[in-house]
Amino acid sequence: MGNETDEPCTELINQPYELSPLQKLVAGFSFPVIKSKEEWMEEESQNHTLLNGESGYEYHCYIPLEVENKILGTLELHNNVREFSAECLTFCSSIADLLADIVFFTQQSPVQSEIAYLTEKLNQQDNNVTSEGFASQLSGLNQQLALINEAHTLEDFLNKVTGLLQAANPKLSLQLEELLAFKVKHENESVYIANQQPNSGNYPQIIGAGPKMNRVFALMDQVVTSDSTVLITGETGTGKELIAKTIHAASARKNKPMISVNCAAIPTNLMESELFGHEKGSFTGATEQRIGKFELANNGTLFLDEIGELPLELQVKLLRALQEKEIERVGGKGTVKTDVRIISATNRDLIAEVERGRFRRDLYYRLHVFPIDLPPLRERTEDIPLLANYFLKRFSKQKIGFSKKAIKQMLHYNWPGNIREMEHLIERQILLSNGPIINEMNLPSTVKTMVDGAGAKQQIKTIEENERDHIFAVLQLCKGRVSGEHGAAKLLGVPATTLNSKIKKLGLNKQHF
Repeated sequence: MGNETDEPCTELINQPYELSPLQKLVAGFSFPVIKSKEEWMEEESQNHTLLNGESGYEYHCYIPLEVENKILGTLELHNNVREFSAECLTFCSSIADLLADIVFFTQQSPVQSEIAYLTEKLNQQDNNVTSEGFASQLSGLNQQLALINEAHTLEDFLNKVTGLLQAANPKLSLQLEELLAFKVKHENESVYIANQQPNSGNYPQIIGAGPKMNRVFALMDQVVTSDSTVLITGETGTGKELIAKTIHAASARKNKPMISVNCAAIPTNLMESELFGHEKGSFTGATEQRIGKFELANNGTLFLDEIGELPLELQVKLLRALQEKEIERVGGKGTVKTDVRIISATNRDLIAEVERGRFRRDLYYRLHVFPIDLPPLRERTEDIPLLANYFLKRFSKQKIGFSKKAIKQMLHYNWPGNIREMEHLIERQILLSNGPIINEMNLPSTVKTMVDGAGAKQQIKTIEENERDHIFAVLQLCKGRVSGEHGAAKLLGVPATTLNSKIKKLGLNKQHF
């Protein structure tokens, strides 16, 4: 967390009665002390290092853990950004106060009268905790204090300790409520600051910094200098056409045209003419000669998008054009030589299409010379903030940003439409936004589906939804009768009282039947 302004690295030193030289220095102050590495060197002739030996941070903040005018230790924050915000210091000071109480409380010798009081309080809240068990848990928490060395472990620790102590110490419970309220408010209102730059290698037009996109970039590096046929696969909206254009732009054919054909958008009866051209009078309506995409892309690149949609009868002619490097116009009497690099793309599983007899096996192997598979957006979540900020800058004419809550929403969304869906959603969000911060994303609700044995999609239901549907179906069969010889309870194998309870819980009533 060393590079983020409001999420600094923290370390709790648990030495309540044996203060280090640093802690003794901080003990002279009753407020947070902030020093840079240079200031530390100048004033103390040494750079501060953490317990794990890390010394690379530029700025340090020390917050004393003080209870009853005694310094029990320090809460330390280390960062590479000098300006610790006021909100950050307020939040961390509140945590320091809470930790100081916890340290003080857990370091006390639990005399019998105190344990009896605590046990009584816990028993009042239906917690079956013995005095010995309570003391044991206190001891365990005290040991755990020394193991806290990262910011994200603080929340787990606080949840455990307050769960044990809130009955005995109302102040701790009150402080925790204030901290949690502050955390929610801070998360909803604070602006997300991107601290990671797209690591696109030689392809700055492609946004990506994660390991999966780095593998894609490595494959592109291997193929851009050749004339090999490339097959780009991936779900709809993953950016297959952008990859194809980038490969062409980096190849030796970059000064020649790249012609694109969407095989799913052209009617079957016009596809042959679209690819290979036609002669004048070759069919009704052919009033002049037409040059096809193969000839237009001569010495350049032909991009065949949605190749899985190409009809079987045209797959034979495409295979011949690829193998012989020549085409024949519709109605023509001769052949035309072409020098074309083929890049194709599909969101279909072509091997499955081959097995179903919908795609020629020989054409598949002719296209599958150098495959590049693009990961869906849900599998490259590290790139979501980068892409979101890219589209934000692209569509917004004013300075605008995302809240951390909005970024978190996008990170947890499934993105069935991938990057294309994100692009359109952010453009719409900007139009609906009335302020400088997008606090919340209007994400569509998604319904998860699965494919059954017959190949049909079915909605995935929860256990409760399946139970409700099953009880509803049986009650309909029994015409709403619950008990008796022909009642639903007997068919379902449960007592009538149990079924009545479930019917009430599931929100069913007799008017449904």
